[in-house]
Amino acid sequence: MLVTLDGRHGAENVGLLMAEKRGYFEDVGLRVATGSPVEPNRPLFYVNTKIDDIGIAQQPQLIAAKDRRVPVVAIGSVISEPTAALIWLEKSDIHSLEDLKGKTIAIPGVAFQEGLLGSVLAQAGLGLEDVKVKRVGYEMIPSLLTGQVDALFGGTWNLEGAALEARGAKPVIKKVQTLGVPDYEELVLIAREDFVEEDPQLVRSFMSAVARGTRAALEDPEEAMQVVEESNEDSPEATPETTRAQFEATLPLLSESGQMDSAQTDAFVKWMHAQGLVESEPQAPELLSEKFLETP
Repeated sequence: MLVTLDGRHGAENVGLLMAEKRGYFEDVGLRVATGSPVEPNRPLFYVNTKIDDIGIAQQPQLIAAKDRRVPVVAIGSVISEPTAALIWLEKSDIHSLEDLKGKTIAIPGVAFQEGLLGSVLAQAGLGLEDVKVKRVGYEMIPSLLTGQVDALFGGTWNLEGAALEARGAKPVIKKVQTLGVPDYEELVLIAREDFVEEDPQLVRSFMSAVARGTRAALEDPEEAMQVVEESNEDSPEATPETTRAQFEATLPLLSESGQMDSAQTDAFVKWMHAQGLVESEPQAPELLSEKFLETP
């Protein structure tokens, strides 16, 4: 089974990484290989085109895909609350949303992020036409620190924010919940609908191993930290300090059960529709395969 992560190996993926390290996938008869997408916007594409079997994506990305009739569904939660944030540096001349006018804002490049930024800017009477949006992929932190951009959006407070704080960069972090965005599942595991329908027991087995790996990370954070450090070895920006800061910020956010909130999902879909981010209103049963989350 091939699994594409939401980005580079890191703290948010520790449930899967621990399941790999401790052999929990093998315990349920699965051979699993995880990999990082070449760009942050690729996991859903990889899953939809059958390059990978399972992936990790942001829930708004899934909703936007379902609006386009992409046959992909969420099978479980990784992080069940928003962690996205708007970030700038203290030393900048930005003090409020209004000060973003004329500024360059970096986003990783996932399609929904630009629309979500537009919704946030609207609260200050601004629109996307009032800023310059720059898609930078994995180069969020370097782009900000080198002055190529003035602010970041679509990164997270627990990863980019924590890393900037660990580096002494003094970031100003505005969580999206404080910027008018309602609650949603930040990261969900996704699979093609036909993949789930063909072998639901395989999906149950996979989710049980991930849940077991997440519990192991919560019970033994030092081993989990070591697993994350080892997985981060190829990341050019990772240092022991930034990796630990991200790990400590992220560990309490992990969804131990993997269960998803259908009422919250429906409310968020309605909000996205009202904001003009999607044309239709896909319902929770179309988005969430909750029946596959029970562990054997």
